Amino acid sequence: MKLYSGIDVVSVERVRRLIAEFGDRFLKKVFPEGVNYCLEKRKGELAGCIAARFALKEAAVKALSSAGLEVGLKDVKVKGGGRKLRVKLPEGLEGRFSTSYSISHERDLAVAVFILLEENSCHDP
Repeated sequence: MKLYSGIDVVSVERVRRLIAEFGDRFLKKVFPEGVNYCLEKRKGELAGCIAARFALKEAAVKALSSAGLEVGLKDVKVKGGGRKLRVKLPEGLEGRFSTSYSISHERDLAVAVFILLEENSCHDP
C-alpha cells in the first residue's frame, strides 16, 4: 500500500486579478470542465471559490507527481461543490487510487490537501 499527498495554498487576490484581467480565457484554460458551482452558488465569493479549486488541482497534481505520474492542471477535473465536490482523475487512473481531499478559503487565502491511496501497489515488498 502506498500513500501520496499534495497540498497547495493560493492567494485569493491573485485569482481575483487573473479573473479581472483574463476573465473567461483564464477560467476556460485552467478549468475546461467549467466552474458552474462557483458561478451559480458562490457569486459573492467567486475568487475564493475559484482559488480553492485551483489549489485543489495543484494539490492533486503534486500528489500524482509524488506517485511518479506526470499530469497537468487540465488533466484533473473538479466538479460540483459543497458536499458534492468531486475530483476526476485522468483517464486510466480512476480505479487505481482511492482519494481524499479537502478545500477551504477565507478572505486572503485558499488551501487544499489531496491524498492518494494506492492499495495494490506493485512496489510493495
